[in-house]
Amino acid sequence: MLEAIKANGNYTIKQILKENWDDFYALRDSSVRDVVVSNVNRVMNCGDKDKLGYSVYSCPCCKSQHIVAHTCKSRFCNSCGKIKNDDWIASSQERLLNVPHKHLVFTIPSELWLLFRHQSSFTFFFV
Repeated sequence: MLEAIKANGNYTIKQILKENWDDFYALRDSSVRDVVVSNVNRVMNCGDKDKLGYSVYSCPCCKSQHIVAHTCKSRFCNSCGKIKNDDWIASSQERLLNVPHKHLVFTIPSELWLLFRHQSSFTFFFV
């Protein structure tokens, strides 16, 4: 798998998930949160008109039709997540003062990982 990615250079999260999700989930199914499973399934089905549906647009003049598959709208998706990310950046920039900023990353001691993993709302207390 990784050799194919390195040789090709063109890959998406969707491709990686489709090729590896079943094996990964089989090994860790009890520790994977439902929201993760839901998002992974949405990403793997993104743009698949048979799974997520589609809209049909018809020209009133020439009667030609154009089918547009629905997207997953998941932040994990390469294309859908990019749109959400761009929107978030734009709204964040509106709230920032026009001064230089520093980016800081805080790490969590391994002893606290379980606390943060199972209680994601707890994380926002520190942000």
